[in-house]
Amino acid sequence: MNTQAIEETQSWHSSSGRSIIETLVVVTIAAILGVVAVPQMITARRLTRSAALPREVVTQLRFAKQQAMSQRQAFTFQYDDSTKQISIIDHNNNGNTTSSCNVAGTAILADSLYPNTACSTTVLTVPLGGGSVPASEISIGVPSAISGASTLDDTTAPTSLPAGKLYITFQPDGSVIDVNGNPVNRTLFLYNNVVPTQTAAAISVLGAAGRVKVWRYSSSVNKYAE
Repeated sequence: MNTQAIEETQSWHSSSGRSIIETLVVVTIAAILGVVAVPQMITARRLTRSAALPREVVTQLRFAKQQAMSQRQAFTFQYDDSTKQISIIDHNNNGNTTSSCNVAGTAILADSLYPNTACSTTVLTVPLGGGSVPASEISIGVPSAISGASTLDDTTAPTSLPAGKLYITFQPDGSVIDVNGNPVNRTLFLYNNVVPTQTAAAISVLGAAGRVKVWRYSSSVNKYAE
């Protein structure tokens, strides 16, 4: 082989011994794998972060209940769908230095200013939407694809949100009642509207004992399961 032919043959190889064609093949395969893998990684991260949403709601509900029982006064959990924000309201209706504040829990519920009654204070606000899950991706209710599975095994169904707000008031014994003193159940359904069926969840509160439960949609049985 003459010198020119040897030089031409060597020009097809990199300094590490790989041919230019081999390098191009590796780069092409890496690019293809990236195109396939990146969307899957984004979806997986969205699912993981969305799974934290119902846990946050449950945490704040249990906090409100614990505060009501430990302080022996009414506490209200409020969810505002317009701001995707949770607020915990202390009604200060027990042992208050202002005697007019010391009223029964049913009077709190019947107050025209409820839940922001005259003696109340907001002790905590928690944004449900944020950097991990944008507020625009949070939807309340049941995804249309599974609308037939909206009644939970504890017989609760989605609670309506007048003016886009949900109020759950825990009494000093931990129960949730209406203005007549009867136990009432409350349930909040939510999901990430980008991946609706994969993130559909519900949080129910059984009024008699104020028990808080979290449910997640299972496609295998077409229902929400604990």
